[in-house]
Amino acid sequence: MAQERARALGHPGIGSEHLLFAVADAPTRVGEVAREYGLTPDGVATQTDRLLTRPRRMFDNVDAEALAAIGIDLDAVREAVAAHFGPVPAPLPRRRRRPQLPGHLPITGRARSCLQAAVSEAGRRGVSPAGANHLGAVVVGTNGGLVPPILAALGISAPTLRAALLERTP
Repeated sequence: MAQERARALGHPGIGSEHLLFAVADAPTRVGEVAREYGLTPDGVATQTDRLLTRPRRMFDNVDAEALAAIGIDLDAVREAVAAHFGPVPAPLPRRRRRPQLPGHLPITGRARSCLQAAVSEAGRRGVSPAGANHLGAVVVGTNGGLVPPILAALGISAPTLRAALLERTP
């Protein structure tokens, strides 16, 4: 499913966001649990598209709520930086999509790490081979790439969903 999703988007490889989509879209208990917690294929697709196509702004990866909790207004910081250094340049135009080649798409480093971590997770639990629940738990718990902002935008707690995937699925 991850490969099909990457191909449908015209992406050159399979990333962790494609694995997340596959978890949300799975017709198994793993997918059911994910959807119960709000991780839906449409939600992942919408947020992936938003993150990949929106114009980038200064400090996009900064948690505005966390800064506000300690008295820092992120919008005021953006304005001050722009006033001092000038406006942020427009984002570079997106690269043209590569032509689709037959066969399997390559897997990004982060997605490969998720697959390896799923095998390790299963091993720690005394299970072999790794199952979709192990992969789902690892993907949901990943710290980089598009997965954390997708989950945040959907209002999903990664630790809560990770625990549910491991506890409630075979």
